[in-house]
Amino acid sequence: MVFMGKFDRYFDDDAHEERERLGAPARRGVLTGGVSGLPPGEWVGDGVYLMEALYRLGSPYGAGTMGNPDEMETMRHLGASGTSVFLDLETTGLSGGTGTYAFLCGIGTVRGDFFKVSQFFLESPACEARWLDAVDSSIPPHACLVTYNGRTFDLPLLRTRHIMTRKTPHWRDLPHIDLLHLSRRLYRGYLESCSLGSVERNVLRLERGSRDIPGALIPALYTRYLQSRDASELGGVFYHNELDIASLASLYCHIARVLDGAAGDRGELLRAGDIWHRLGHGDRAALLWNMACLPPEPHVDAMFRRARRSKKNNDFASARDDLLYVLRGLRGGGRRSADGISELDVLEELAKLEEHRFKSPERALEHVEAAAAWLRSNGFMLGRERAAWIKSMEHRGKRLIKKIRAERASEELRHD
Repeated sequence: MVFMGKFDRYFDDDAHEERERLGAPARRGVLTGGVSGLPPGEWVGDGVYLMEALYRLGSPYGAGTMGNPDEMETMRHLGASGTSVFLDLETTGLSGGTGTYAFLCGIGTVRGDFFKVSQFFLESPACEARWLDAVDSSIPPHACLVTYNGRTFDLPLLRTRHIMTRKTPHWRDLPHIDLLHLSRRLYRGYLESCSLGSVERNVLRLERGSRDIPGALIPALYTRYLQSRDASELGGVFYHNELDIASLASLYCHIARVLDGAAGDRGELLRAGDIWHRLGHGDRAALLWNMACLPPEPHVDAMFRRARRSKKNNDFASARDDLLYVLRGLRGGGRRSADGISELDVLEELAKLEEHRFKSPERALEHVEAAAAWLRSNGFMLGRERAAWIKSMEHRGKRLIKKIRAERASEELRHD
């Protein structure tokens, strides 16, 4: 087993022999364009150079291992089907548009006991049509594309380049999973950024080696290569793209495991439950929320969600118990939960329960009065919403007072 730098890139003997084979010369009749400084690989078409790397499934990657994306059945609920194909582009610009084109495409797939990263390098813009053909041919007809921000950037750019070369990609109607959107649902507000690099460091616990090139520098390096025909400076770009693909596969498996309940913390369980809830799988959502509510430190946001679900299912006693727990956890002058739930939100829910489900306007009024006190002390945090909350609580309080008076009058009449 060999490790290379902090990246923990792994090859066993079989994988190493396979990489040595990839150092083959250009195929007969293929034009290589006089390029120097390329890593081991082979010319697979005029102006199209292929490099490949293998990662044995189960080998170390970051704090975990390289899993098999095709075995993650949970992702079928998110639209996955067939073979998972991980795709990432390196381009001549970050803004897109017809003047931007891709010069490197990384494709990741499972091959036997390995995860294989295939990188297609464009030797010159004049060879773009053949490069697109090579990329397309590497995507199986019954695949599911997996990207990171590919819905906004990678796939629209590739479609534009196909149009400009009068081609139609066979993969245009394939299912697609954009892991950026799933990462945001799991980690937005908990990580400083949901960029792939941030998720790598903070979730996968992967530190890239010194060879890595920041994405912002990549277009300029390719421009210099076009002038010099020396690809040696692009080594860090190839490394960057390869890690992007490997990390995509690792993150895909990590998210699948989190959605199955194997989360690292209660916050992940909570947000995984939220994803299931958005997908319409209420029972799966409830299961993960319940796991996040287990002692010794139940997650108050999970408790709040569970209370609402209990209320929807007419289990009003459980809903009240959970809401009271959340209220105790938030007590302390304007404190909010990780998801922004405040005492005010909980007090309103409790007031509704007591008034409409337990038919106790007295207890409901106690919660409204507590909410009014909260508004007096902390209402400034609500900004423009403060006035609406005050109006709502005043209206609810007046209605409850009328109910209480009417009930007392009715009680007095019965005694008379």
